Amino acid sequence: MTLTIGTWNLEWATPKTKAGPRIKEIIQQLNPDIFVVTEGCADLLPSTGHVIDGGKDWGYELRDDRHRKVLVWSKYPWSAVDQIGSSDLPSGRFVAGTTQTPQGDVRVIGVCIPWQSAHTNTGHKNRKNWEDHERYLTHLAPLLTVGTTPLVVAGDFNQRIPQGRQPQRMYDALIKTFNGLIVSTVQTEEPALIDHIAQSPNLRAESLAIIPDADELGKLSDHRGAVVSFALA
Repeated sequence: MTLTIGTWNLEWATPKTKAGPRIKEIIQQLNPDIFVVTEGCADLLPSTGHVIDGGKDWGYELRDDRHRKVLVWSKYPWSAVDQIGSSDLPSGRFVAGTTQTPQGDVRVIGVCIPWQSAHTNTGHKNRKNWEDHERYLTHLAPLLTVGTTPLVVAGDFNQRIPQGRQPQRMYDALIKTFNGLIVSTVQTEEPALIDHIAQSPNLRAESLAIIPDADELGKLSDHRGAVVSFALA
């Protein structure tokens, strides 16, 4: 049995935005077991299932009460849900839980790592470029301990892998943070993804599919998503 896990930044789509109904249909057709959404809402996820999210407070005005920076849907129930991770993490951008799949428990961490200009000219307006991003990586790293329970970390990493134009020190910090995990969304098609799925070595990636940012009717999102099928290693 495989475990299908996807992630996609939805650029704040809702059922009433132009692309919202098409996005919902795409996710439904993918038939995932687990799906991590960033900058989206639960209404675009399959209606049957279980949702956890990172909360409403990420330091910016909440323009729609349904919006979340990160939320995670699973076909299966959640336990040990954590919306904080660390009090030092920038808020609203982290959620973790253990979902009880037919293959056994899987620990899932949904992330929306701050983009390079978070809270510089908008929001709190008290940060330097990459400051919140670097802080997030620093305090995420201790939370990525690999144990016997398979671990998946997915969401918007806000860095390209392989490296794009981001500063070398930021790329090095990203790779260091995910040391011990396997990033299964690295692919050669340009441009490289920034929405990623990483997993512990006791999960084996069997296939990768890219969710496009547009379809025959036009734009879907400003991100391409990814779906990976896993088997227990």
